[in-house]
Amino acid sequence: MATVIKKGWPVLLELSETMPGPPPVVWRLITDWEHQDDWMLEASDFVVLSDQREGVGMEAEATVRIGGISTRDRVKVTAWEPEKHLGIAHEGWVSGSGDMFLTPLGGERTHLYWREELYPPVGVAGAVGLTAFKPLMYRIFKRDLRVLAALVRAATHH
Repeated sequence: MATVIKKGWPVLLELSETMPGPPPVVWRLITDWEHQDDWMLEASDFVVLSDQREGVGMEAEATVRIGGISTRDRVKVTAWEPEKHLGIAHEGWVSGSGDMFLTPLGGERTHLYWREELYPPVGVAGAVGLTAFKPLMYRIFKRDLRVLAALVRAATHH
């Protein structure tokens, strides 16, 4: 119980979308760090911090604004399986992990499953606040996937 009071609890978001393009196109778009704000509309000012631009250990940061609250999110790549799995650790004000899994569906389509497990700052108060934001975050991330799908469509059928 003491751990819950001190740390709070995670907020889990799970989304999926069928992308109208093959895994290589989706992978290229989700790992184009400086252009992630083309589809992740709540984020801006992406900067790669490490010398490496791909693979486990790559580090970047961006400004994230949700519900009027803005924070700098530092991330580190924890899983890198090209065209299959991208995993990141959030190391900013909100900590946790994010994973995107790509599954080819054939016919130039890809299933994208996106999972975020986020731990808020300031214990229970932060957990209550982040939990209250969960429906808004879900809608924002769902919109992000629709925008990403449009970019995938454009890149696939140019």
